[in-house]
Formats: sequence, C-alpha cells, structure tokens
Amino acid sequence: MKTPDGWELIDGRLMAEYEFEDFALAKQFIDTIAILSEQENHHPELHFGWGYVVVELYTHSAEAVTQKDYDLAQKISQLSTE
Repeated sequence: MKTPDGWELIDGRLMAEYEFEDFALAKQFIDTIAILSEQENHHPELHFGWGYVVVELYTHSAEAVTQKDYDLAQKISQLSTE
C-alpha cells in the first residue's frame, strides 16, 4: 500500500499533521473531514487546536491499518489542497 504524501506510519497508526493560519481554519478542516468520514463510514481520530490538525487512521475491527485507511488518507490529502 502506498502511503500518501505527508502521511506516515507511527506506532501502528497512519498519521498526518496539517498546519493552518488560525483556530477557525483548523476547525473548518476538521468539519470537512467529518463529513467525508461519514460518507466513507470510516472515522479517524482527530486532534486539533490553534493552527493545527492531527489525523490518525486505524481500522479498529482489524486491529491494524488497512486499505480503508490508505484510501481515506488519500481523500483527506486531496481536501488539504483544495
């Protein structure tokens, strides 16, 4: 499985960190990820604060990172360039 740009495996999780100019833009990105995650029926762990968002992907039912995680990571990466 190819890891999307900006993503890496850390402690068995597929993770990426995004930077923003302020809290409002970080929250807007979180809201967009939430909508996408509902559509995909695959929900990441999201951490954010002033100017940053950290996304963790892991398939709990498989107890591993799976193709679903890589697919969602790719879609989230595309969001960050829009």
